[in-house]
Amino acid sequence: MNTHPTSSRRKFLMQSNCAAVGSASLFSTLFSLQMTAGATAGGSVSGYKALVCLFLSGGNDSFNMLAPKDAAAYSEYAAVRTTLALPQGDLLPITSTGQPYADFGIHHHLPFLQNLYNAGNLAFVANVGTLIEPTSLAQYNAGTTSVPIGLFSHADEQVHWQTLVPQIRGAGPKGWGGRMADCMTQANLNSSVGMNISLSGNNVFQVGSSSNPYTTTPSGPVLLADYQDPLLTTAIDSILGPHYKNLYHKTLASSGRNAIDTALAFDAAVGGLSTTETFANLQELVSGSWVYNGKQTQLDKRLQMISKVMAARTTLGMDRQIFFVNRGGWDHHNEVILSQEDRFNEVNDAIADFWAELGHMGLQNDVVLFTASDFGRTLTSNGQGSDHAWGGNAFMLGGNVNGGQIYGQYPVLARGGALDLGRGRLLPTTSVDEYSAELATWFGVPSAELSTVFPNSGNFFDPLATPYPLGMLGP
Repeated sequence: MNTHPTSSRRKFLMQSNCAAVGSASLFSTLFSLQMTAGATAGGSVSGYKALVCLFLSGGNDSFNMLAPKDAAAYSEYAAVRTTLALPQGDLLPITSTGQPYADFGIHHHLPFLQNLYNAGNLAFVANVGTLIEPTSLAQYNAGTTSVPIGLFSHADEQVHWQTLVPQIRGAGPKGWGGRMADCMTQANLNSSVGMNISLSGNNVFQVGSSSNPYTTTPSGPVLLADYQDPLLTTAIDSILGPHYKNLYHKTLASSGRNAIDTALAFDAAVGGLSTTETFANLQELVSGSWVYNGKQTQLDKRLQMISKVMAARTTLGMDRQIFFVNRGGWDHHNEVILSQEDRFNEVNDAIADFWAELGHMGLQNDVVLFTASDFGRTLTSNGQGSDHAWGGNAFMLGGNVNGGQIYGQYPVLARGGALDLGRGRLLPTTSVDEYSAELATWFGVPSAELSTVFPNSGNFFDPLATPYPLGMLGP
């Protein structure tokens, strides 16, 4: 009698890890596959380009990430921030034209961002936020313009940043990363992996009407347990292989087969790759992993896997890729200074490694990493922390970024200023639509499709005439 624990097909079907073929586990995997897009193809896909969205969920206190160093402006900043103000001497100096003053400072735990900025490879956008239409303080107070639903709410504002349809609550609208994939169906035609790849699970940003993200982990794709066992392989293949007359059964079997094959192909493409770069002797390569102070950080792991997927782009048949990485822990109600230092250390070192790895692969001019967050935070202190607000600062980096500049309008930080809704909650002066359109246009979305990807864009700029409304990436 055969006593192999997996020899019985019936017993095998009862095991939880194998029953996933017809359960939620595999059903989730199915939605990681590239869907057949129905939107009109358009845009240039010559060469390779990739976008990396680094979402700082929780609401980054970004007026300590980028603060004034000008004497008069710093005095206003220190007066409104009180216990949250950074010492002027700690701020890493940078300069910018086109602002009310020239001298600014970057948080002292972000020295690599200062290096990239001074080298012209990183730019900031100031006081950016979700808007439906241009809004003044007087209009906001009078209620004469539309404002995002659920303003100051984590759940709502995270979705609004990712859909750019803030007049609708919830996850009903598709994400603008997904809409980009929908209108660029001529890219990656020979790949079974979708244009959007998430290192942080499911997200709204990458879901389109006809496209869905491929989800992987920092260690690679999640493969069906023990599928390499010949007996299990035979059992699974016998379930997925027959021709089913029932359309649902046929579709499920076909999708299951594709899910397994795609995961195996993805694993084969990236599994044997290792990163090779170190940066400034701060980090060591240990068994193919970046580490800092003996511990590899969460963000390091995710950016390292992204670099591997980029290295496998030819094998995977991909000339356009959009990556999503979520790093939480920015909701600093109780304490800002020390908590933000810890997070900025991680961001600084992970970006340094990632940039070095892009240089090793010759891809620094082909990749743009950009940040997003729920919202900015109050300029005023609640004691040791700050609370939910609206406008904030973000940055993008890459070899094609018109760096060394602050774009948008850096606001007056004095209490009761022209943009202060109260408690230092600043009304945004640059819409996320303008910021994101720069990325989409550079990526290859044609200007005729910008109003589809960004439904409110026409309220802020002419998508046909000015597809680079801020000039961060444009000519």
